[in-house]
Amino acid sequence: MPSNQSLSNNPLPNAALWRRIAALVYDSFLLFGLLMLFGYAAIGLENLLLGTQHVETSSTAGGNPLVFIGMLTVICGFYCLFWLRNKQTLGMQAWRLQIETIDGSPLTIKHCLLRMTAGALSWSCAGLGYLWCLLPARMTWHDTLSGTRVVEHEKRN
Repeated sequence: MPSNQSLSNNPLPNAALWRRIAALVYDSFLLFGLLMLFGYAAIGLENLLLGTQHVETSSTAGGNPLVFIGMLTVICGFYCLFWLRNKQTLGMQAWRLQIETIDGSPLTIKHCLLRMTAGALSWSCAGLGYLWCLLPARMTWHDTLSGTRVVEHEKRN
């Protein structure tokens, strides 16, 4: 209950769209590196198990559904670990953003998975779910569907 009181006493504003996008771009650089490492490991493992000839004739990400599932797992793991541990990714930290639940309850894995799934939906509709953030409430589709919101912290001296 203390978190509900702190939300009502000093509510932080929902983050602006440009800050959310900036944090996503920052995080995409980190994710790209992680996915590259995963890809190298997947190709090495595939080479070890199936031989060099097989790896040279197949497109690893497009030809092997396990690699695709592994890449999705890396992305989900990245966001879930950061959100559950610090309530923010490194990109969110750089832009002073933090994720919290709308009702003030602790963030759970369910919130994170719902947010990622709804975030993919927001992008897949030509970004319309993100553009929803331009309305006065500053809430994206994935904010609403997951019961979370992204808040902006004040600059610290």
